[in-house]
Amino acid sequence: MNTISSESVLKLFRQDTFLDLRKLAVRLGVDTANSMLTAVIGNLQRNGKIRRIGGKGRHTLYVLATFEG
Repeated sequence: MNTISSESVLKLFRQDTFLDLRKLAVRLGVDTANSMLTAVIGNLQRNGKIRRIGGKGRHTLYVLATFEG
């Protein structure tokens, strides 16, 4: 089972300007419904590291909220 850390997700956001949930899941090797991915995304949003900019469900788009990530 793949473990997903906040740092691994932030690293992907530093490589790309924005990512949708599907692309993020593929790059991490998990399904979009993965509970660990959902938890990490939620924590990053609560901590102000990433922002949702549009879309719904699997098409939700996220960007880094700050340059320091």
